Amino acid sequence: MRINHLPLSIFLVALSSQITVVGASNDFIGNVSKSPLASRQKYKLDEKSISYLRNACVDAVQLSSDRLLRELNDHLMNSFNATDSFELQMQRADALLACKSPANAQKVLQGINPVTVAEQKVWSILFWQASNASMDHSSASLALRRLSEGNLQQLDREQMTVAYGADGSPLTRSALDLLAEHERLNGRCDAAAKVLLAGRKSGALGASRISRAVQCLEGIGIEQRKDLLESALAEANADKAWWLVGDILRLQLVLDLAAGGEEESYRTRLEEFAKELDDRFTQWELIRIDQDRKEERTLLEDQLRSPRENAIEVEKIQL
Repeated sequence: MRINHLPLSIFLVALSSQITVVGASNDFIGNVSKSPLASRQKYKLDEKSISYLRNACVDAVQLSSDRLLRELNDHLMNSFNATDSFELQMQRADALLACKSPANAQKVLQGINPVTVAEQKVWSILFWQASNASMDHSSASLALRRLSEGNLQQLDREQMTVAYGADGSPLTRSALDLLAEHERLNGRCDAAAKVLLAGRKSGALGASRISRAVQCLEGIGIEQRKDLLESALAEANADKAWWLVGDILRLQLVLDLAAGGEEESYRTRLEEFAKELDDRFTQWELIRIDQDRKEERTLLEDQLRSPRENAIEVEKIQL
């Protein structure tokens, strides 16, 4: 069987400082194992040669040829040269990923020192891909935090490819949600909750994050939880993310009630916040079972009624 990307198949001949690519009539899989590249000798690969090897890796995966994948992996791992450019080293790491060798891709990437902001971003994304494929949640978290450049909200704007659909289209997830998941799987629920509460998305996604944050917060101490929520509340206030401020205050109230704590201070804070935003529904929710505030509750219920309902009442009076 021939390799799709190499219609004539390729026989790689290693020289001391370069690679020559020669057409061969025999099967590529057999030729690779017999070539000098199968040795452990160090040699230098250029951009074109690494591209050929990457394509061979893709085809070896399709052929389910573990032997060829191991040999190609050895070729790539023995191609290191201290003078290789950043781009060439990154290309080699990407080829190792295509060869289903994420651990070796991590090793290559750990030896790279990105200098510019653009290089740092490319490196972080590829290092995350390698770490995620290795199920190395600690390294995956590190990669995403480096991608954030110290600003977790920046991860909300980064969409990471996690798989491909049947039609080949990429399936993506927010880098912020991925970081929270890696932290959770790494046993750092407090860190996961902090990441989730750093998001600024509203709607269904925002609600989902709050729900997941609750699950994480239930497993940590009361004081630690209080500090984390107060910190998140301060950041949301500073960013004027009012919907999130309200959700955090509700979350504090619910968790405090569940823990049997004194919820009055949180209830008061949430009510004051609702008044500032003229959020009458939240105000009504907070006092609807308070018999001492029945008159105030009735007033809010009247205000919450739709204009159409009020118009019908006026018509009844006129009749």
